Amino acid sequence: MEEGPMLVEEKLIGNVLVVKLKDSCLDASVAAPLKKRLHEHTGNGCTKLVLDLGWVEFMDSSGLTVIISTLKTLKEQGGQLVLSGAGPALTSLFQLTRLDKVFKVYPNTGQAVRALSF
Repeated sequence: MEEGPMLVEEKLIGNVLVVKLKDSCLDASVAAPLKKRLHEHTGNGCTKLVLDLGWVEFMDSSGLTVIISTLKTLKEQGGQLVLSGAGPALTSLFQLTRLDKVFKVYPNTGQAVRALSF
């Protein structure tokens, strides 16, 4: 399967890396390059990461796998991953899969960054 283009915007705010996915779908075509990018950051010492999902309207199991894998990696390193900007469809998905109990989800990136900036 050929990977599609991945549109992300990355910004370091203090010691918190914000990765904004600028695609409406987090599916198999985006998951592999996103996982590679996120794991490059965690491999380079990033321990506080906000994944901004404000643009994402659809996420499949491969997308869920990426964020779960990144959370696991960060926890093993003593770090944290939080999510921001999840719309109604993603909020329902997180509730249905009970991942709302696993991830801290903030309404916006500013609140997510503040939560990690201690």
